[in-house]
Amino acid sequence: MDGYEALDRYLIRLADIPRDELPRTRQVFRPVALRRGEVLFRAGEPADKVAFVTRGLLALWYSAADGRERALGFRAEDELVCAYGAVLRGSPAHATAEALEDSTLLVASRPAFDRLCAGHPSWGRALARLTDRLYLQQEERQRALLLDDAETRYRDFLNAYPHLGGRLTQRQIASFVGVTPVALSRIRSRMAMNLG
Repeated sequence: MDGYEALDRYLIRLADIPRDELPRTRQVFRPVALRRGEVLFRAGEPADKVAFVTRGLLALWYSAADGRERALGFRAEDELVCAYGAVLRGSPAHATAEALEDSTLLVASRPAFDRLCAGHPSWGRALARLTDRLYLQQEERQRALLLDDAETRYRDFLNAYPHLGGRLTQRQIASFVGVTPVALSRIRSRMAMNLG
């Protein structure tokens, strides 16, 4: 199955896009390959792309003033990647999207994606649902960082990303959870002892 078929399935599940509308994605999205370590967009640069991951794994991260990377999230197969807030503000991206594995994406320029969404009403519904999902994810992330302890955040990570545990390093997971790798190691040890 090619990436466009995966994108079609995603869009049908998202907003029941009519099948006769789906060929329009082939006019807007283009295949792009990223090698591990390459970026889709970088903090401080224009946020002018929407991408669908067909193979691989990307991390969205902020670069803190102390030079450390803070993981915002991860996008794997059958997920969209976009610096949505920056697009809405018309400002440069605040985060960087970096390939953690060799990855294949379908990428659209933001203006072309906007023209696509201005067509048939189903595209507008798809954009609204994408916006809702992103908002809910961000709200949940903020709530967890403000209210939950580190062990709860780690358990939530395991529940939300069960398919990524073996694809991420301890440092990457610790960054997402909001702890150091040493603290994450302690959390894992405590959890293992409680199971035993």
